[in-house]
Amino acid sequence: MQNKNVLLKQIKHHINELSVNIGERPTGSAANHRAEDYIKQVFTRNKFKVTLQKFDCLDWEKNETTLNIGDTKADVEPSPYSLPCNVQAGIEVVNSIFQLEQADLSGKIAVLCGELTQEPLMPKNFRFYNSEHHQRIISLLEEKAPEAILTTSLNDKHLLPVFEDGDFDIPSVVFSKNDRDRIVNSNLPIHLRVNSKRKKTTGANVIARKGQAGQSKFVVTAHFDTKAGTPGALDNAVGVAVLLTLSEMLKETISEHVEVELVAFNGEDYFSTPGQIAYLDTYNSEFNQIKLAINCDGLGLKNNKTAISLMECSEKHAEQIESIYHSFKSIQEIPPWYQGDHMLFASAKVPTIAITSTGIFELIDTVIHTQLDTPSLIDPELILDVCLFLQEIINLEGKE
Repeated sequence: MQNKNVLLKQIKHHINELSVNIGERPTGSAANHRAEDYIKQVFTRNKFKVTLQKFDCLDWEKNETTLNIGDTKADVEPSPYSLPCNVQAGIEVVNSIFQLEQADLSGKIAVLCGELTQEPLMPKNFRFYNSEHHQRIISLLEEKAPEAILTTSLNDKHLLPVFEDGDFDIPSVVFSKNDRDRIVNSNLPIHLRVNSKRKKTTGANVIARKGQAGQSKFVVTAHFDTKAGTPGALDNAVGVAVLLTLSEMLKETISEHVEVELVAFNGEDYFSTPGQIAYLDTYNSEFNQIKLAINCDGLGLKNNKTAISLMECSEKHAEQIESIYHSFKSIQEIPPWYQGDHMLFASAKVPTIAITSTGIFELIDTVIHTQLDTPSLIDPELILDVCLFLQEIINLEGKE
């Protein structure tokens, strides 16, 4: 095995490169392409055959967004992927689907509150899950065609949008709950200006392969894109660091009985998951060749253990995996969780492991997806343990 200190140094370098030097890297952005190039270079240097799987997407830029109520301003942010607007109009406050059905929103700015802003609305063309309740709200808004939409933030501490959908063409912004009463009770026209731009572009998954095609395939995945406005250290430079470090560990030696595929997905934090869809549409007919798929997302959180969930594994397969992870004090098994790229495989009945941190779910939308998601949160030793764990699994597969 390579020197432990050398591997730890590489892990730190990968995380720093992605989350500090490159930083936020939304799908299709210039920074996203820099991350793609970096990942490709490391895979290639480690003697893997690399494929860039390209797809169409949107890059989105935002500049100043303002909301004026008479002579006063409110704190607002555009919903990600919102179209621009410059609108002065009266408001119509809508708290429920029933009110939305009855409302005349023509020429007005719709202010959504109450039951309409309890959770993010699923994008209208999201393929993997589409709530009828959400689609009804979106359909009614498109039918009523307000000039723009204001939504109450889903979070008390920072502005968390209800909409994140590049296929939804009504301009929208999110406002702080602290400004709710001032906006809702205003009798004055509101002046809303959103300075943003959508641009058609491309993104790519980075797929690296090594070993004998047609043998037992071992697939390890991690997404490398981020939401806008976050360095994305835990989400998910750590997962990419596993892929890159594992490629280094497997550079010289791999069993002739195994094919290893390392997939850096692009689009997990994008509204329509285009990279995942491109991969699924191209390779789903080969899923029956996969002996085990593993997704890495959010692992390595300091003062936590690494959490693994087994899905669609036979009893014998689960016992083999358990016999390996039991030798790592930093790894523990938790019940399955169903949000993430691992579901591409588990939903197709492919034996799957999801890897994260035991405390990661408490950080969603408070640290994850914010500026607070920095390398200071990460323990590289935990990431190295995951790499060693995966290497042992690959070696076991090669002996069978």
